[in-house]
Amino acid sequence: MYVLKENPLIFLIIVLAWLPAIVITLLHLFKRKDLTTTNKIVWIVIGLIPIAGLLFYGIVNYKNKKAIVWLTVLASIITAITIWYYIFYQPTALRRDVNKEASIGIAAQTLIKEYQENEEVANAKYSNKVVEINGVVEKIEEDETGQVVYLHTGIEGTSVSGRLKSKQTVAEKSSVVMKGILTGYILGQIQLNEAVITKGASENTTTIPPKQDTATVLAPAEKKDSIILKEKKFQSTKGQIKFLSVTASEEIEAINTQVISSISEKGKVHFAALIKGFRFENELMQKTFNSDKYMHSDKFSKSEFDGNIINIQSVNFNKNNSYQVTAEGNLTLHGITKKIKAEGILQVENGILTLNSKFKIKIKEFGVDDSEVAEQIEIIVQCSYK
Repeated sequence: MYVLKENPLIFLIIVLAWLPAIVITLLHLFKRKDLTTTNKIVWIVIGLIPIAGLLFYGIVNYKNKKAIVWLTVLASIITAITIWYYIFYQPTALRRDVNKEASIGIAAQTLIKEYQENEEVANAKYSNKVVEINGVVEKIEEDETGQVVYLHTGIEGTSVSGRLKSKQTVAEKSSVVMKGILTGYILGQIQLNEAVITKGASENTTTIPPKQDTATVLAPAEKKDSIILKEKKFQSTKGQIKFLSVTASEEIEAINTQVISSISEKGKVHFAALIKGFRFENELMQKTFNSDKYMHSDKFSKSEFDGNIINIQSVNFNKNNSYQVTAEGNLTLHGITKKIKAEGILQVENGILTLNSKFKIKIKEFGVDDSEVAEQIEIIVQCSYK
């Protein structure tokens, strides 16, 4: 239904396909003198069901008007092809392909420095553009959705991550060139989507250069944030946020697999995700989602949650177990911050934490148009920490 609303051309093609068959059938019907007015009305009512009605009338009167049958068959074929192309083929097969797009070539460290110096200017230059970044692989993370490759930048607390569109053989410490759609910059990390390794997908290794002292690179406001706290903190770059909208007419789903999160032993919890990092199977839906009409991701590029696990005292980080937890805090979305409360399961296993949570929000409260989606959107969070 969403594709039909956003692409009225589908209706136009279908209407034009059926118009000749309907007009010829009605002209033939009105000219007939062997039928009473009542019988003509019955035929018109039957004909309101295009395929069954017109085809049945055409078969009954095939000797007198063969064109009705053939036009009905032709209209049916055009309708089927139109629906297949616009609803099933185009939204997935014609999505952006970074292999076919021109790219901006740049080194990982240079790109990070541009964002640290002026994020707004850097976003105007690179956001939603295809970039080709050369660097050294720092680490590779894999899950059921695929691979994320992280490039070393030489600057403490920063990285470039790329969600590969398909699995490739990549080794840590290898020099590579990674090409993808730049979705933004968040908490010191530049993220790419639909990424591919265009050079260096091999086992050759390179020595990683020493990281620079953050104090020589970060802006004054960021120096304060770089202070290392004694409180133990579990970090996650291996997480995902999925949102689901279910209505009577359709189901809309998107997933972001490049989520940055942290949980401290005292219960402070933080999540951050780029709006352009949410991926839809339907390319048209993805463009609309990021447009000014909905998420306006060029202006409101990030979503963050800052809060606390209010029953953190029930969690023993040194004992393998599953713990029911409740988090309260501020969710910022579409430039609006609201207090929310969410339940979840925190699993501790050999020093690794796994958090699973599911909750609902009313996106209208965050200034987002909810006219074509469910009143409440279900948010599903899964993160692994170490």
